[in-house]
Amino acid sequence: MPHHAHPTQHDDRHHRRTWRQFFQVMGPGIVSGAADNDPAGVVTYVQVGATTGTGLLWLMLLSTPMLYYLEEMSTRLGIVTKRGICRNLRVHYSHRAAAALIIPVVLANVITTGADLSGASAALHLLTGIAWEWWTIPLAALTASTLVFASYRTISRFLLLLTPLFVLYIITGFIVHPQWNAVLRATFIPSMAFTPTFLTAALGLLGATLTPYMFFWQTTEEIEAHRKVEDLPHQNLDVAVGMVYANLVFYFIILVAGVVFYGKGVRIETVADAAASLRPLAGPNAGLLFALGILASGILSIPVMAACSAYGLAELFGWVGGLDKKVWQARGFYLLLTGALGVGAAIALLHISPVDLLFWSQVINGFLLPPLF
Repeated sequence: MPHHAHPTQHDDRHHRRTWRQFFQVMGPGIVSGAADNDPAGVVTYVQVGATTGTGLLWLMLLSTPMLYYLEEMSTRLGIVTKRGICRNLRVHYSHRAAAALIIPVVLANVITTGADLSGASAALHLLTGIAWEWWTIPLAALTASTLVFASYRTISRFLLLLTPLFVLYIITGFIVHPQWNAVLRATFIPSMAFTPTFLTAALGLLGATLTPYMFFWQTTEEIEAHRKVEDLPHQNLDVAVGMVYANLVFYFIILVAGVVFYGKGVRIETVADAAASLRPLAGPNAGLLFALGILASGILSIPVMAACSAYGLAELFGWVGGLDKKVWQARGFYLLLTGALGVGAAIALLHISPVDLLFWSQVINGFLLPPLF
């Protein structure tokens, strides 16, 4: 007589298999969400809070489903077509359409790469006392060597390990004791002030949140991870977790900066000024913690942006590309990657204030959103 497994045992095995599969595919969405917490984004949200208080929290809430659906579409595109965004445009439309999309994105990416190199260098200045200009080229060189000589799997695992650092902003949000009634009102009831400061802050917020490079990265990361169509439900959850996590961090950065800085005549001109947002949590160690957070976010995001620029241009030119390829297999791709880092380093060394470069790079991203989407 055949032995039939008890239904409960079968269900248990099914659930274990489902969770095991989920944890195997988790990662790209969370990495993309964490990479959106780059130095440019962090400083931009501090500026938004310092200049508008909690007045733009509603826009943060509104952008969350927008961010999720754009990332989810990017995930689906990569898994189903096994092609990046630019290559899909070439296949289904034209080379000209692909160029019209990717060239502005690459330009914005390179500017943001320079801004993030500048921000990470400024963080190292806070940590060491050595002028930030001396750190820019070594950081760019370290990033290039990591991307060229390390495997994709190693890079992805390392990036994922850095993501918990941003929880500090959420903790600080409760320590500063905001007026929660006013916070909830600002979150769910939109308000606008048609002033240059408010509108620029809104544009910077959208540029930092819906930053174009994330969608290119999400698509190519799914391709390099060799995801299958049956992985899509788990990947959608991965994307949802990553995007909600990212926007929750953004929300609390704005909230903390609004409570600490808004209406007190404080101008955020240096990374040290922005670091004061963590003083309620860390006291005299605020500069240290903020610098470590900015440095970690730079290490997380600079490789992503440089790789996205290289991916997009390689697809436009029809070249073989990918971080899972050896240098001899994708020479053009790695040349583009190191070139993006080199130009970014040159931008960082233009002696523009790191805070200004970080903020205005996101305003540029904000201007790009309407024609791109």
